This record gives sequence, C-alpha cells and structure tokens, in this order.
Amino acid sequence: MKTILLTFLIAQPMLAVAEQPMNELPMHGGQHEPSVERNPEFSKDAAKRGWKAYYEGDLNTSIKRFNQAWMFDRENPEVYWGFGLVMGRRASQEEPQKNLEESIRFLNMAVDRDKKNGRILGDLAFSYTLLGHYLKSKGQDASEKFEKAGEMFPQAFKLGSEYPPIVANWSVFYFYTQDYSAAKKKADEATKMGYRLSPEYLKDLDDKLK
Repeated sequence: MKTILLTFLIAQPMLAVAEQPMNELPMHGGQHEPSVERNPEFSKDAAKRGWKAYYEGDLNTSIKRFNQAWMFDRENPEVYWGFGLVMGRRASQEEPQKNLEESIRFLNMAVDRDKKNGRILGDLAFSYTLLGHYLKSKGQDASEKFEKAGEMFPQAFKLGSEYPPIVANWSVFYFYTQDYSAAKKKADEATKMGYRLSPEYLKDLDDKLK
C-alpha cells in the first residue's frame, strides 16, 4: 500500500477525544474474541475495502473493514499494517503520543508476519520518526525513537528500493533530526522516483539549508 506522507502539525490544538465504538477500534478494542472460521480470501477482500476507505480519508470505516479482515484471518499482515497506518493518521488529529505508540505496536505486529516487506518496515520507521518528533517538541528524550527509525530506514530501502515513499519519509527523518543536507538528498531521490513531496515541506527544507 502507498504511504501517505503525514503532515504532523504539533502546534495545532488537539481535538477533543470522543468515545469510539468498539468496531472503530483495532481488534475491537481488545474486547472481542470472534469465533469465526478462518477464511483468508474473505480477509483479503475486507482488507482491500479497508485500504479503499483509508485512502478516501474515512478512518472509522477503514478500521471497521480491517476488523472484519482480522476476524477472518488474524495472521493477515495487511490487517495490522492497516491498523498501524490508521492510528498514525489519527495521531495528527488527537492524542498524538498514544496513537503513535499504537501505530508502532500494530506495525511491529505486521512486520512480524511479513518480515521481508520493506513498505511495512518503512512505515514503522516513519511512525518512530513522528513519535520522536512529537516527544522532542515536548522537551522529552526522543533519542531512542530516532535511533530505531535511523536503523530501520536503510533496511526498509534494501527490501523495497523501488518504493518512493520510503525515500520521502526517510527525508523527513533527516529533517527532524536536523541533518538537512541528507534530507535534501533523499528528497531529490524521491522526486526522481516520481514522488511528489509537499511544496511546504520543500520550502521549509530549502529555508533550513540557507
């Protein structure tokens, strides 16, 4: 699945957190044990609909569809990948630290089930990057999160070198860790691969290099 380069606006006030129904929480909030016969094909179809809703920006419907996919096959890595990306998107709207930690938890579960998928590993590295950036903005120690991300991006690229979002998100990692020359290099590489980074990001990067 294509990674969406998140715009993580720390300075914006966070929205009030509404109580969400269990079917809009990953794995039904951990409070549901489905006794449904395993069906990988049904799981694959539900996950496909989960991705469709995700790219349409309907995160609640996306979670519902990934929950259906989870009920049919708990070993389907796309389920946990989807959960991880949705929680990452929710982090830009509410409870950044909690949702990014959940994003990391689910993406780790996806990696455990698909260890050679560079795209998932790249998304995991990016969630660590965003969590590190958030913690740093709050005056907390972010070194461990950035260190993990820095270790994962080269591994992800080795497994998925044809996938531009890994390189684009790697650029953001370097930006947040203040290595602006490396960030520029990765941004240029991503652009050559056909990835369109946001004009705002590129302007911020150019400003840092001046």
